[in-house]
Amino acid sequence: MNPFKLAFILLIMSTLLLAGCRIEWDAAPAVKTKQNTGKLVKLDGKVNLKSNELIIDGTSNLPKNSVIYANIKEYGDLSSKYGTIIRWQAEASAEITAEGTGKVDKDGNYSITLPRKDPSKRYLLEVLFNPALQPLKIQEIYGINGENMKLITGMTKVDNVTVVSRVVPIVSITDPNGNDIAWGLCETMFQTKPKPIK
Repeated sequence: MNPFKLAFILLIMSTLLLAGCRIEWDAAPAVKTKQNTGKLVKLDGKVNLKSNELIIDGTSNLPKNSVIYANIKEYGDLSSKYGTIIRWQAEASAEITAEGTGKVDKDGNYSITLPRKDPSKRYLLEVLFNPALQPLKIQEIYGINGENMKLITGMTKVDNVTVVSRVVPIVSITDPNGNDIAWGLCETMFQTKPKPIK
């Protein structure tokens, strides 16, 4: 047989054999779903109501020197009844009456003291872990905008930053449980009725 014919026949046979063995490529890329696998933030605490100050003591799983921020906002006159505040039916002013910060110690504890300027008024207390306020080393863990944090109850957005928030109403000094008693911080409004700790 002619060597050219033999080479041609082998080429045709090889082509037919290889035509049956092919790789199919998927044109659509795999869609990745975002998992809730970020860094978990635990933030608990209580506020001790004193006649002229509010003492916030809490625990967390945050690294040493993490900054915890707290503020109080006054409830307006129309919604300042004790029952409406305890049932989260009142709306606080947007204006901050007092604010302060505290740092987490090596054991995860923090403490913040705020002035209770007018003990006869009722306030909303917010305690926040805001990644944007943290030192650089802590921002690297949680993300500057909170993007590395695991989603939990009590998270909210403040200026496009995801923060962990805890809240509690501060009742008037003349209300039941309004002086020399501690109230536990709540994860969110509307889900948990705030209670004094006895």
